[in-house]
Amino acid sequence: MAIENDVLARDLSELNAGFLVLVAQGTNAGLPDDVAQRLRELAPDARRRLAAAPFALFGLGFEDEAGWARMLSPGVRDLEPGYASQEPRAERFTLLALTALRGFVRAAPHSVSAWIGMPSGTRARLADVDISALCAVAACAAPRLQGRFLARQHLWRRIIDAATHADERDLRLLIALGKQWTIRRCLGLQSPGAPVRGFRR
Repeated sequence: MAIENDVLARDLSELNAGFLVLVAQGTNAGLPDDVAQRLRELAPDARRRLAAAPFALFGLGFEDEAGWARMLSPGVRDLEPGYASQEPRAERFTLLALTALRGFVRAAPHSVSAWIGMPSGTRARLADVDISALCAVAACAAPRLQGRFLARQHLWRRIIDAATHADERDLRLLIALGKQWTIRRCLGLQSPGAPVRGFRR
């Protein structure tokens, strides 16, 4: 099953859209203030264009394989009695994302890894974790929720511009670049340090 599969692509786009709603509601996603503000101001059509990108706009720190190995271990602890979430919206979204990704990695593991940059070890652990444990995992993982490409703020600004102005050519180029970076992260490769031609500000 490829990432281009209509059902899978639609579901992943809905996760992106859900993340954009969180940002619009004021959730701190680690994005620069000007980027977060522009995301909050996006018109519905522009938000849909951005959400349709074939890679996750959000991350959960999947590159920290050791941390995820602990969170997804069979002995993951239950929530303490009286637990109250400090970020209930982020925690609900994280639970939704993990539940969806757990199903996706079983159906299309390589495609989903490339979509969100999930290493193979984490992918295997998530596929095997009991669904009843995901609430506790989401509570631990929610503080990791943040926007992707935080070190490449120019990508966010350019892709917001393209989505806002319905610049399909620039949007396709920027999406291709974002997808390339996501796949490189999934494979554990470092992105080139030099600017990519055509994407310099």
